[in-house]
Amino acid sequence: MSKKQTFNPIFSLFLDMLRVLLSYPKWFAAAIISTIIVAAVEPSIAGLGKTAVDALKKSDGDINASLPNYITMFAIYFFVMGLLKFGDKIIDKTYETLLIISLQRTYLQRRGQERGTEDISRILFDCNRAKAGLDILHKDSWRIVSLTISVIVWQLNLAPELLPALFIAVLPPVLIGFLFGPYLQKASLNMMQIQENIAASTANDKRSELFLHQKSFMRQVVRLEAFKGGSEILMDLLTWFGLLVVGILAFVFNIAIVPKNLQAGDLVLFWTNLNLLAKPLNDIVKVYNKARESYPALIRVLRPQELVTKS
Repeated sequence: MSKKQTFNPIFSLFLDMLRVLLSYPKWFAAAIISTIIVAAVEPSIAGLGKTAVDALKKSDGDINASLPNYITMFAIYFFVMGLLKFGDKIIDKTYETLLIISLQRTYLQRRGQERGTEDISRILFDCNRAKAGLDILHKDSWRIVSLTISVIVWQLNLAPELLPALFIAVLPPVLIGFLFGPYLQKASLNMMQIQENIAASTANDKRSELFLHQKSFMRQVVRLEAFKGGSEILMDLLTWFGLLVVGILAFVFNIAIVPKNLQAGDLVLFWTNLNLLAKPLNDIVKVYNKARESYPALIRVLRPQELVTKS
């Protein structure tokens, strides 16, 4: 199979996803703008922390004079961030609900013929899971790009010498996290197929079949959550491994990735930006896994007459 033949179905699916997203263009724009604003403003906490720690260190013990000002500054920051995140959440939830409606209508237009209980399963279950794939285009990708750029810009302005150490610390969990995608896709497809079986087993004479399908569905849910939870926990643990690698390179092999004369404010900035940078990079892995998980649902909703494979 040629690269062009492989690429076309994915690109065609992408265009279909874009059509669904643009069925409500104003909400689409509002969701993207609110995501970018929150992601761009959030890393400023690192700069505030560095400024406060450095200023308090230079106060020669007279902390009481300047501390109220910094408390007020942080209070304003968290209040503004709270308002921005609240507005972003309302916009996202409204738009996501509209997307589910659009997916349901698209499926009904493309199903070809009535499918009875299968239609019910795809309308109520598959559309909800397919929506997660659309989230990647209108929310996740924009947040990752905006937050990563914002963190790097803040780091370059405040302590550029720490940037290599930041990337070394967050690299291991990002690489490991990609291993879970295929298993998530298989588990997701199994769940939707079992959900169809449940919908088709509601008659009184199929009660025993219903119970078996429900037990199977529960096992698939546990398996899917185990894959997702395991990948997230492993990435968090490997962040500490990344810090260990930085420490070994800097203090055992004397590689100049960490400045020798670190100030307290630099350490606060590094730790804050490590968490901020780790989040969007880890989110890249989570978005990849979300794409694998939602792919079967997107095919079943937007291409209802195509066969979905588990690989």
